[in-house]
Amino acid sequence: MTDSNLAESLKELEKLLIEAEDGQIDEVGYERIRELMKSSPIVRDHFVKWRMMSAAMHLEGSSGAGFGSGFSTSAPAVDHSFSVSDRSDRRKLDVTGKWRMLLAIAATGLIMLMAGQWLARWSDVARVQPPVMGDDPGADVEATSEGIALVTRLVAAKWNQSTDKFAVGDALSPGRLRIDSGFAQIEFFCGATVVLEGPAELEMQSSTMARFRSGRLRAQVPPAARGFQILVDDLKVVDLGTEFGISLSPDSADVQVFDGEVELHSPSEDKMRLLAGERMTRSIDGVVDRSPSTPEQFVDIERLDAQAEGQAEFRRNRWQKFSESLRRDDRVIAYYAMDDDQVWNRKLQSSVLPANPDLDGAIVGAARVDGRWPGKSAIEFKRPGDRVRVDIPGEFGSLTMAVWVKIDSLDRSYNSLFLTDNYERGRPHWQILDTGQLFFSVRVSDDRVKTEHREVTSPPFWKPSMSGQWLHLATTHDVKARTTTHYLNGELLSREVVSENQVVTPTRIGKASIGNWSSPTKPDAKFAIRNLNGSIDEFILCADALSDDEIRQIYENGKP
Repeated sequence: MTDSNLAESLKELEKLLIEAEDGQIDEVGYERIRELMKSSPIVRDHFVKWRMMSAAMHLEGSSGAGFGSGFSTSAPAVDHSFSVSDRSDRRKLDVTGKWRMLLAIAATGLIMLMAGQWLARWSDVARVQPPVMGDDPGADVEATSEGIALVTRLVAAKWNQSTDKFAVGDALSPGRLRIDSGFAQIEFFCGATVVLEGPAELEMQSSTMARFRSGRLRAQVPPAARGFQILVDDLKVVDLGTEFGISLSPDSADVQVFDGEVELHSPSEDKMRLLAGERMTRSIDGVVDRSPSTPEQFVDIERLDAQAEGQAEFRRNRWQKFSESLRRDDRVIAYYAMDDDQVWNRKLQSSVLPANPDLDGAIVGAARVDGRWPGKSAIEFKRPGDRVRVDIPGEFGSLTMAVWVKIDSLDRSYNSLFLTDNYERGRPHWQILDTGQLFFSVRVSDDRVKTEHREVTSPPFWKPSMSGQWLHLATTHDVKARTTTHYLNGELLSREVVSENQVVTPTRIGKASIGNWSSPTKPDAKFAIRNLNGSIDEFILCADALSDDEIRQIYENGKP
């Protein structure tokens, strides 16, 4: 950022902060402050200093002790004429007298607390710092991720409770994997693919090496991954471009080669080579036996793929049966199952029964793409204008919104899931911040004041390694309990109590958009870019706050 641009940014930030203190700022102004703070560490530092100075002046004014002739006790707490050019004047504050020194020391803690409260106001910036990419070399931070392998397929896999659970698409870092049953296909970054059959335990060590501790695995290692190693007790199995299997029990280790060859290294024995069709078994007392391999004992990728197809068909049938019950649930006021495979159709048919054509949505720009299962469609949002328009009449109290979504990236400040047009009293907004937090709010007042709404955000749940995964997100707004609750994949993310004056009834929807915001509060034809970068497969809107168990049922019966 150039010096002139930085100066302009600082001036704009101060102007917006003054409006915020006066209660005159609107949502667009808040968003602009966030954008400015993300643009440069100098802007963020200036924000903190400016707030601390304002807090100090406020304390001084409240105590009746003037800091100097230029800031009398009758002066306003915030000097609105302050600008970049006269920052040096503030540094000249004349603090004299021992009692003023003591006052300053005593006030320091309170000032820091006030500054902290202001930073918390911009919690999405303070809690998670997004990558900063600018023209200031010192400020550039390249986005990073982590992992040495990916989970690419799971078939009836049940994870051991002592380890983390993983989903298809998750990146794996060094550490142990334990599955009690089923199959997990793992693709190492070096190019080797391992099919783990439960019960089994595999310790990931690097992108080219793992230690196998129990169970059965089959590895496919193309030439590009030659040298991939599996450690078994004191035995090291080094692949030379092949396909092999290992079965490990308390009594013996069994290594079989199905294609190519492997080397076996042991500190107590000479190096051994196994060729295709050969098998080496070593008992717990060290006895080695060689015999023909038995590849049918190990599930290969082709057979696993067939099992995965069977699992997908079973799960889709289960979802269709559950979906039928959702369509007839009296609490469901809008439901889009997105199971229409007619790619040319620009109408998104409502799935609520009895049928109500007035609830049909209109697809604008967005494209129909593959959904959670082969043959099921979803709606992909990529361009700033992509959206699905809906019109949902009526007045409600509590609300539940639930969606299956595949996020490609969070490259907008606000990434829309479902937003009503404009933002009037009783209208909800549901979106994802670029910090990976779910965001829900309902407009309380039509006046642009500080209490216009309550932004209820979840802890950050999304990270770049989750890109391309189907996730189930849900948020409930319970007006009786005064709570807003966020969920990820059927599990509670956060629950927050909302103050009584920030709960509004009735809630209304009216004209709204899925995956975008159609009528932002901009004064001209410009519109904030808030489209989702990803796909949505199924959207549910209920006139009730569903329970934790009901949210979990929607996830369990709909997971791909």
